[in-house]
Amino acid sequence: MFDRYKLIGRFYDFMSRAYSGNAILNCKLAMLRADTLTSGSKVLFAGAGHGRDAIKAAELGAHVTMLDISPTMMSKFEQHLSTHPRYNELRVELVLGDILKHEKFEHYDMVVANFFLNVFDKKTMDHLLNHLIKLCCSKGKVVIGDFSPPNGGFIQRILQQIYWYSAAIAFCAFAGNAIHRIYNYREILEKKGLVTLDHQFFPLFGKNFFHSILAEKP
Repeated sequence: MFDRYKLIGRFYDFMSRAYSGNAILNCKLAMLRADTLTSGSKVLFAGAGHGRDAIKAAELGAHVTMLDISPTMMSKFEQHLSTHPRYNELRVELVLGDILKHEKFEHYDMVVANFFLNVFDKKTMDHLLNHLIKLCCSKGKVVIGDFSPPNGGFIQRILQQIYWYSAAIAFCAFAGNAIHRIYNYREILEKKGLVTLDHQFFPLFGKNFFHSILAEKP
């Protein structure tokens, strides 16, 4: 299995903090709360990288499935998990593989795709999102944290796009990720019939560069 993140995967968290301060981490954690996750909830994290959000869900009592195709990312997650003071109590399953081959349909109470779908071109992203929705049970929740669609005045929208494309170009160069416009996930989810329950923005330099969406499947 070719690991696209072998070069940068070891430094993913460091790069995230250097690029956004705590904005990306706060975005990833926003929808993982006691009012959205009950103890025993089955939660899937797709491409969760170093997985600090997955660990947060496990701390809340969820049965977490952590799925990533990158051995480097999975190894870093295992390191974080093994040092957790409640390591023996946390219920976490590790799955190294392709999300499209994971076919536990209608199984999960929550499916989380934080900063995952932006890796792909629009057609692939849409195909993956449809698959993630299938994995979620009826009345289950889908969470997406990612770059926010351009908002505000003209200058702010330009700055948001420059900020996004700087990251997209860098990850294209080092990991082969697709370069595309910022996806409007709330609009996409609602067109697929999901209902938005919560939508929060996370600022950087006083501008809403990131957002997190909590949506419910019919």
